[in-house]
Amino acid sequence: MSKSSKSETKKWESVCTRCGRCCYEKIDFEGRIYYTGLPCEHLDPGTKRCKVYDQRDKQRPGCVRLTPENIKKGFLPADCAYVADIEDYPAPIMPDDEDGTRDE
Repeated sequence: MSKSSKSETKKWESVCTRCGRCCYEKIDFEGRIYYTGLPCEHLDPGTKRCKVYDQRDKQRPGCVRLTPENIKKGFLPADCAYVADIEDYPAPIMPDDEDGTRDE
């Protein structure tokens, strides 16, 4: 990885507030994303960080790396710093959404 690439990665990752919610299982049902109450087995509940972060692609092949392109798909909570500036962001349904509507 080049020095500028490392710098860009570090800048991108600095946006994260370390809430850990992106590490919860999600279900895509008829085009809508629903969060479950099940965290990834590699999420440390105390620190809310991935225990295998540098090896997450190998340890958990289904882990999705956050990129500017894929965050637009609507799988991060509406209050996530990564999606704060995305107009009409299609936020997922969270487990505590009582009426089944997305945060708007």
